[in-house]
Amino acid sequence: MIDLLMRRKKKVTPNKKVRNATILEYQGITFKSKLEVHCYKKLKEANIKFQYEMVKYELMPSFKFENESYELYKKKGERYFGPQRQTIRAITYTPDFVGIHNGHPFVIETKGNPNDAFPLRWKLFKRYLYETNNRSVLYMPRNQKQIEEVVELIKNIGK
Repeated sequence: MIDLLMRRKKKVTPNKKVRNATILEYQGITFKSKLEVHCYKKLKEANIKFQYEMVKYELMPSFKFENESYELYKKKGERYFGPQRQTIRAITYTPDFVGIHNGHPFVIETKGNPNDAFPLRWKLFKRYLYETNNRSVLYMPRNQKQIEEVVELIKNIGK
């Protein structure tokens, strides 16, 4: 039984971070999914001011790891196992849409099919907002109907 599980191959989508996402260009902007285009159109129709993928948050800064760490690594195309001292890259997060409506900040992250790394990054982002006392309202619509609900909620903020 274990042997059968080990042989099963994962479905790999080359050079794509999100499964089933269709990259589209609309009004000179390249969007990562049809859902993002729909959200963009609905926000524009509602005259809500926003930015698309312009704000980047640094959830964890980069640092130099000085302890010994034995890991698998590549060097000149060859794989080795050995000690590593390395700079750990920062963890950043760029939400799809960020804006302020009636003095209230909001963040929209459209997610049709989230990848396996997204839930951890989303939790880190929420922690970052909590620690920095950022009061942005978060929305994560997963389909077009939910996007329309989000736009209505944003339109009614502060009324």
